[in-house]
Amino acid sequence: MQANLPLSQLSLTQIISAIGGLGTAAFGLLEAIKPVCPPINRTGFGGIKRTVSSLTPPEAGARPPINALPQAKVVQTLESNWVNGNDLGSQKAIAKSLIKLHLSAGNAATLAAAANVDPAQLTAVAASMASGTALTQSQSDAYSRFDLIVTAMLDECYQYADQIYRNWTRALAAVIAVVLAIAGGCIVDGGWSQFAHSRDLGLAVLVGLLATPLAPIAKDLSTALATAVNTMQLVKKP
Repeated sequence: MQANLPLSQLSLTQIISAIGGLGTAAFGLLEAIKPVCPPINRTGFGGIKRTVSSLTPPEAGARPPINALPQAKVVQTLESNWVNGNDLGSQKAIAKSLIKLHLSAGNAATLAAAANVDPAQLTAVAASMASGTALTQSQSDAYSRFDLIVTAMLDECYQYADQIYRNWTRALAAVIAVVLAIAGGCIVDGGWSQFAHSRDLGLAVLVGLLATPLAPIAKDLSTALATAVNTMQLVKKP
């Protein structure tokens, strides 16, 4: 390796580390503004709300089943767990428990339609459970199928919601990183008027966009790059 390369091993690893540090700072700033910007924490919950609402229908007359939370309270409980970032598996388990508690003979037909199970069987299951009667084999099988379908529906909506949340937070962190990079460029160039008419503006935007993807891997990438350069230097020695 020649010593007069425009981008040396040291400067390249420093650049990668600095860009990764900017991404880490952007994620940290995003976490700091979450308490004053509640919609960020609620990102992705809309899909969960739709699925759970379809699985917690009221009885005739819009009455909630006895010994069960009303649909609005069920949604609020799950939303609080989502906003607080509780373990995803625990959130799904709580949601399924609240849905099964909501099952009654008065709403079983509507719930069966949402879960695509036999409405007559599910109504019979709800009636037997309410009266304390043991389930027959066919009712037990129907309830097991209902449980499996509800589990699958909740798993789908929670995984999709989690993906939406992670994608949006990454995008917001990237916006913050770009703003920080532009602010830093303005400070270095001595003001916006000079910075805006230089090629540094495009460079700042590029650095900001690279910051969040590099943040989790910046240290490993810079170390790997330094190792690769050292290896090539040893290989090319006469």
